[in-house]
Formats: sequence, structure tokens, C-alpha cells
Amino acid sequence: MPTDQFLFTNVLQIPDLFAAPYETTARIAFILFSIMFIASVLHENMEALRGKSDYIGLFMRAILVICLLLIYERFFVWVVYGMDLLAKAILSQEEFKQVIQAVFHEIGQKKDFGVLKFFSVITVLNFVTYAVALALLGVLSWLRFMFLALLYVLGPVLIGTGVYKATSQGIAFWLKSLVSVASWTVVLSILMKVISTMNITSIYLPKETNSAAIFAANILFILLFISVPLIAHQITNRGSLSGLGSAVIGIGTAFVTRTIITNVTRRPDARHGNSSMTGGGAATPGYK
Repeated sequence: MPTDQFLFTNVLQIPDLFAAPYETTARIAFILFSIMFIASVLHENMEALRGKSDYIGLFMRAILVICLLLIYERFFVWVVYGMDLLAKAILSQEEFKQVIQAVFHEIGQKKDFGVLKFFSVITVLNFVTYAVALALLGVLSWLRFMFLALLYVLGPVLIGTGVYKATSQGIAFWLKSLVSVASWTVVLSILMKVISTMNITSIYLPKETNSAAIFAANILFILLFISVPLIAHQITNRGSLSGLGSAVIGIGTAFVTRTIITNVTRRPDARHGNSSMTGGGAATPGYK
């Protein structure tokens, strides 16, 4: 897949580009941590009078916050760079280029795709699938950069307030959001790996594939490409992918069904048949 080499698309440049805002939020984070830590100690002292204190939890939260603030930049880079390496390991740029060249080379040779013999439709759909994937890759790269930059700048504040039990969810929100946004390229690489393998198989082993299945899969994968942020969110937030899959299948089925119905109703013979049924002839007997 194309590598992010340009300014404002390479997420590894975020720490350098946003160094000044980060220094400000880091100072604010340490101030908030000091205030929240004192408030947490007072809160636990009040809870101790009721026999419900949790000093161990306070100690663990304090250690976690201090460690994250001290290694914040390295931790951010580790997560982002790790996701980028994983995405490239699943589908490298060279492999993606080879798949594209193989697909369109065989299309140029006019090889058939399967049993149903609608070669032109499959050819156009393959082109649309890869075009959508490449376009979304560019869009997701920009959105991913902006969201990661926002998380990088605001992260210290959310982490600093995490020492207090009532606001400790800020750390979990930041961690989940960071992993979710960083994993967009991983999800897209997996989808591209599957659809590329399927299309290559349909080219070189046409007798073992079904054109109707290839046609439906390309449509569904286009919908999945658009749903990459939602898929990543479902994975990182322990959501269920079965509901997402049902929704995507439902949308794809509705789209195909609507297209077929629209084409049928616009056919001249269909309009002629409807007019003949409603025109002059025997009147339909009514109910008395």
C-alpha cells in the first residue's frame, strides 16, 4: 500500500509538528495531576471513615499516570508505528502493486471471470473496488493524521486527570481512541488482502469461482471500505462485528435490489405492459 511520506499525512511527524502545543498541555497535565492527586487522597480519607477506602487503587492509578506522562511521546510513537508496521506486514506496497498489475494485465488479456459470462460488469466493478480503496486510503490518511494529532495534544490532559477515580475514564478513552484510530490502516490492509486474493483467484482459477459471488463480494467490500473507522471502533471497544456485518449485508442487498427494480421499471416493455393493463379492455369487476 502507498506509504505516507508527505507532510500532514505521515503520523510519525506529529510529535515534531505539534511540539509547542504538547509542551503546554503537558504542563497543564502535571498541574491537574497534582490537584487531582490531593483531591483523591482527601476523598479516600473520607471513604476510610466509612470503611470503603481504596488506597491501592489510588496508588495504581498514580503510578500509571506518572509513567504515561513520562514516556508519553515514546508510547504514542510505539502505538502508531506498531500499527503501521502491522498494516505493511499484512499487505505491503510491493504486493499491492503486483496485485493491481496482475488484475489489470489479465483484464487486458480478456480472460473470463466465471460461469455467468458478464465479463464487462466484473471488470468495471473490479476497477471501481480498487479505485474506491485507493481514494479512501487517501481520505483515511488525512483523517487519521488529524485525529491522532488531536489525541496527541489533548492526551496529557486526559491522562493527568485520570488519577482521580471519578475522572479515571479519561485514560481509558484516550487509549481506546488512540488504538482505534491508529488501527484504521490495519483494517484497510486486511480488507484489501482478502479482496485482492479473491480477485486474483477468480482470474487464474475461473472454473473454481463463481462470478455472482465475486460480484456480490466486491459490492460488500466497497461498503466495508467505507466502514473502516466503524470496524476499528467495534474491535477496540469490545463490540460485536456480527451486528456490523448484518448492517453491511443489509445495505448492500437493499442497494442491489433497488438498482434492479429501478432498471426493470424503466424498461419500455414494462411500461407498455403496465399501460395495456390499465388501458381499454374488460373492466375489473368491483365488489358490490
